[in-house]
Amino acid sequence: MKILMINKFLYPNGGSETYIFKLGDVLKAQGHEVQYFGMEHEGRCVVNAVNAYTSDMDFQGGNKLSKLTYPIKTIYSSEARKKFGLY
Repeated sequence: MKILMINKFLYPNGGSETYIFKLGDVLKAQGHEVQYFGMEHEGRCVVNAVNAYTSDMDFQGGNKLSKLTYPIKTIYSSEARKKFGLY
């Protein structure tokens, strides 16, 4: 089975990331193909076959305008839609 794991962070950032990485390992061990999709980040420890990731959002820093768009982007991302090839 082909499985796509989607999470905001693709590096060890907390419990949800630890869970998806361990789940992905278990699924791979059972013979499934596992790919990951999320934000680009220099600490990313998993990849996908097409090397497609959304732009990194700096939740701690960044300018005020970009911080205003973060809540919208976490619900719906036109960038992610384009990366998936859904126009």
